[in-house]
Amino acid sequence: MKKLHIYLTLIVALFLGISSSANAQGKYGKDSAACVSHLNFYKDYLKQGDMNEAANQWRGALKFCPGTASANFYIDGRKIYKSLVSKNAGNPELKQSLIDTVLLISKLRMENFPKRKVASTENIAFDMVAYYSSSAPEKVLASIEDVIALTGPKTKVALLVSYMDNAAEMFKKGNIEGEKVLKAYTEYSAFIDEQLKANPTDANKEARAAFENAFITSGVATCDNLIAVFTPRFEAEPTNVEVVKPIVNLLGSDSVCVNSDLFLKAVTALHQLEPSHTSSYFLYRLHASKGNVDEAVKFIEESIASEESDSARDAEMLFELAAYNFKNNNHAKAVASAKAAVEKDAAFAGKANLLIANIWAGQRCTANDMDNRAKYWVAVDYLTKAKAADETLAEEANKLIGTYRQYFPKTEDAFMYDLTDGKSYSISCGGMNATTTVRTIK
Repeated sequence: MKKLHIYLTLIVALFLGISSSANAQGKYGKDSAACVSHLNFYKDYLKQGDMNEAANQWRGALKFCPGTASANFYIDGRKIYKSLVSKNAGNPELKQSLIDTVLLISKLRMENFPKRKVASTENIAFDMVAYYSSSAPEKVLASIEDVIALTGPKTKVALLVSYMDNAAEMFKKGNIEGEKVLKAYTEYSAFIDEQLKANPTDANKEARAAFENAFITSGVATCDNLIAVFTPRFEAEPTNVEVVKPIVNLLGSDSVCVNSDLFLKAVTALHQLEPSHTSSYFLYRLHASKGNVDEAVKFIEESIASEESDSARDAEMLFELAAYNFKNNNHAKAVASAKAAVEKDAAFAGKANLLIANIWAGQRCTANDMDNRAKYWVAVDYLTKAKAADETLAEEANKLIGTYRQYFPKTEDAFMYDLTDGKSYSISCGGMNATTTVRTIK
């Protein structure tokens, strides 16, 4: 096989030298019978899956046919030789020779069929990704940049993801400047967003997530780097959505960056330019970090109300709002938000009921001494619901139940209020209402 490949290389050189004169003889060249014969035979062997013999006949067609005889000739040749690359994975020297041939075939197709330049350039890039990502990522980047130069925003998202994957690995090894990775992220994420908007398939969504993940895990996206790179860009184009949106997304993913002046300016600008549930959410985080409770609540409620977010996302935000309200002593609103989260997505039942239990247990009920005891009945009710909904919370819930039961009233104390075990009891405390069951300590 190695000798045959060397022979192929010589034939290619010969082919490049005689293609123009062969073309003068007609579509199938001076020796049209030999050309057509090899074309037919290689196709037959290709259909049969006999790649070795298909390669032999393909080389014969390369020898006798003009370069413009058939566009499919190069497509088939690439398929044949890619198969041989896989079959000879255990022979590094031969494998590399076959890879070179795969790339050469796409170049020949481009030269003989200039109208197929984009497809040929894409094929070269995909093959570089497959064969050189681990050994020569810089060559992979160059090949994808060749495609981008031709297709711009329409560049296939798979190639853009591969670009970021390889750039990220190069940065980790100190083989590329962070500025280049940041520039690629800014430009190419806009390409992906444009294609995702036009074609919101699961594949495009997964590609977007993979692109983001490669960038975030690269180590380039430190807060200081992001601010240094994006501040001048924002100041130059504060009303350009394509500039502002990536800044918001990246700074918003870092808990330190959300406190920066750039994030404040960018997220405010984005909300003015393109109001969305995302920009509302970021404004919530921004005001929450600065202790502006009323503004924070207003923006997260605005985000939840947006038609852009689905039930699952709404549930996440409602539970976050519940926790935020609890933190800021808005207990009744915290309980209401937690219950709303469960209505949106039952998966939150465990966490929501656990939170509500702790809210009730922490209340200061002043109506009478029995209410101060009864709040623990309510807390235990919600803890029981929490562990039933999410078994991973059982251990924590049981510990709290054990703690709160210590504060149940004694039988004789309950009797003073005309209460006995099992009797229904309604309690109003801290703006919250609940109906529970009397339980006493014997």
